[in-house]
Amino acid sequence: MVLDELQKRRVSNTLEKFCNERIPKEIKNQIKLDFSIRGNHVTLFEKRRYFKDPSQWTKCKIAQFRYDSDGSKWSLYWWRHTGKWYKYLDIDAKNNLQDLLDEVDKDPTGIFWG
Repeated sequence: MVLDELQKRRVSNTLEKFCNERIPKEIKNQIKLDFSIRGNHVTLFEKRRYFKDPSQWTKCKIAQFRYDSDGSKWSLYWWRHTGKWYKYLDIDAKNNLQDLLDEVDKDPTGIFWG
């Protein structure tokens, strides 16, 4: 089920804050974090200047949050080089998106930030 407008606003506010605070202001002209919302999926990605043409930006998928409206819970997924998303098994689905975002930020397994 698609996120309603109120949920989208909440998600956007949470992720905008995270994206703005995670990258130090001294390097925001080189690296940025951004996100997209599509249906009930929210994808977090990193943007870097393309080394061959610094006027262009490249995108790298970091994490995906999927909302299950039946259980009112968010699940966390990680991107693999195979081109598929895989469920992150080190944390259960949560009612609060911020809990999963904190897990991505801490990245205890090194799967999101390397």
